[in-house]
Amino acid sequence: MRMNMKILFTLCIGLCICHSLFAYPGLDQAKKLLASKDYQKAYMAIQQDLKDNSKNPDVLLVAGDIYAGAGLIDSAISIYKNLEKLQPSNYGVPRKIGQWYAAKKDLKNAMNILSALIKEYGKDPWNHLTFADVAFSAGKIPEAEKSYSEAKKLNARVWQASVGLANIALKKGDQASAISNYEDALKVDPGMLDIRKQHVKLVKDNKDPDPSPDETISVNKPPYVDNSQIMNKLEYPELAKKAGLEGKVVLRVLVRRNGSVKRYLVEKTDSEIFNKSAGDAVMKTQFLPALQNGKPVACWLSVPISFKLR
Repeated sequence: MRMNMKILFTLCIGLCICHSLFAYPGLDQAKKLLASKDYQKAYMAIQQDLKDNSKNPDVLLVAGDIYAGAGLIDSAISIYKNLEKLQPSNYGVPRKIGQWYAAKKDLKNAMNILSALIKEYGKDPWNHLTFADVAFSAGKIPEAEKSYSEAKKLNARVWQASVGLANIALKKGDQASAISNYEDALKVDPGMLDIRKQHVKLVKDNKDPDPSPDETISVNKPPYVDNSQIMNKLEYPELAKKAGLEGKVVLRVLVRRNGSVKRYLVEKTDSEIFNKSAGDAVMKTQFLPALQNGKPVACWLSVPISFKLR
């Protein structure tokens, strides 16, 4: 009898383990497809689990994200609302609902939902950020500014709040505040090219002395330019073209804090015939300046330029 009970108990445990392993066969696949943004296949993968396990929060969350990504926003909102009933304390869900109402241009519903959210969960910077984004879209600038400021106060690493405040400052014509807020964002992530491009448009050069070409300057990001911008301004020397010459020049370029090139030196060249054309091209090119703790600084950069006949 004891042996039979032991076998039965072992069998039950085995069944439970198997059930936990295979209960939601499509969910993992749907997650992978969602991560790769293949919404059509993810939609197909989640259907059976959504039908059989409509009370499972994990299934509902993934399904809502898939439907939203596939552009089925009304269905996504409906799924999120069902999830909200199952997990009323999960305030990430109403935040998603508010975001997707905003995506379908229902800004009134979005703001009502997100306003209630920040009243109840006002210590979460992402709630303030989401509300501020929607308020900004709705033209409610004072409300947006207040919530961006609160998000930044709660967590200075939420760089999106600094960018939002910079955009508001630009609307007000306050360039100094816009620069300051862009720089706060770039302190957090100096690699954001779009923000660097917006920032450099506002920066003016100053009278700080130029660093020497061999001076070591500690920066978070060196000067940057898309090489195609230089190549678009590059004129192939006629003598080199007629002679069928190709080659490479490496220039040492001084990029000022406003992204302009002040001067250059030839570091290395295959032929002096290319030097002037290479120098003329970089002098006409706008760079993104080096960043030091979010602020632009003058810095030297080595720039290779190739001359190839087509």
